[in-house]
Amino acid sequence: MIFKAAIFAAALVIQASAAQAQDHLTTGQASFIFDGARIEIGPRAPDAVKFASRFASLTPSCDPFCIAPLSTAEGVDTVIEPQVLDFLINAVGRNEGLLVDARMPPARALGYIPGSVNLPHETLSEDNAFRDQILKALGARSFEDIYNFSDAQKLIIYDNGPSQNDAGLLISHLIQVGYPLDKIKYYRGGMQVWSVLALTIQE
Repeated sequence: MIFKAAIFAAALVIQASAAQAQDHLTTGQASFIFDGARIEIGPRAPDAVKFASRFASLTPSCDPFCIAPLSTAEGVDTVIEPQVLDFLINAVGRNEGLLVDARMPPARALGYIPGSVNLPHETLSEDNAFRDQILKALGARSFEDIYNFSDAQKLIIYDNGPSQNDAGLLISHLIQVGYPLDKIKYYRGGMQVWSVLALTIQE
């Protein structure tokens, strides 16, 4: 009886801890180590209006999609902000994953999600001579042009947001080379939704 009571009490503690963690994420806050530095993300950023207006419009060239689809590929989950924050804390902060910005460098210079790395979609196109090196940097191993992704990083990929499809293009390149679907997620909200929610942005 005492043993069952102890198990029940432990289960309540675990549930309470999980609920507190989820509450923390839905407030838009995250704290983690990235590249040797402490990163803090929070809501109500003082420069939120500037960034929201900066990312509000459609990109000059939005081919093939002017409004990105909800899903980029079958088997690749689309995530929202609390999941991105959780990923930053529990994957990026533990060197088990990367938050990837698929935009080209001029677009990234306008602002980016703290803790993310820039991997423009064009760098993984099949005509890029450095694609093999980039895949190895993501944790892939290759032998005679065959890739092994068992040690590859988990990825969440984003771009400007619903008005852009750079993330979709990068994901299609990854799938083409055999990157595991369960190691790729898509943050469709991107910079547009992130900035409208007044979450921390770096320049």
